[in-house]
Amino acid sequence: MLRHDLEERASLLFRLGFSQKRCQARLKANLAWDFELSGRPPSATEIDRVVDAVYRRGGIAGSPSV
Repeated sequence: MLRHDLEERASLLFRLGFSQKRCQARLKANLAWDFELSGRPPSATEIDRVVDAVYRRGGIAGSPSV
C-alpha cells in the first residue's frame, strides 16, 4: 500500500512539472513527517527506486493491485 501511495505521489509531482531530484526530496520529506511519531519511514533508496520507475514510465503510476 505504501509503495502504491509513493507511486501515486511521484506521478502527481511529475505531472506538476517537478524535476526527478525535487520529487525525490519532496517524497522523502513527506514520509519523514508521516512517520515522525510512528516509526521509521521506508529507506531513501526505496523512494529513489519508486521515483525512478515512475519517471521512466513518463509519470504514469503502476496499475492498482486487485
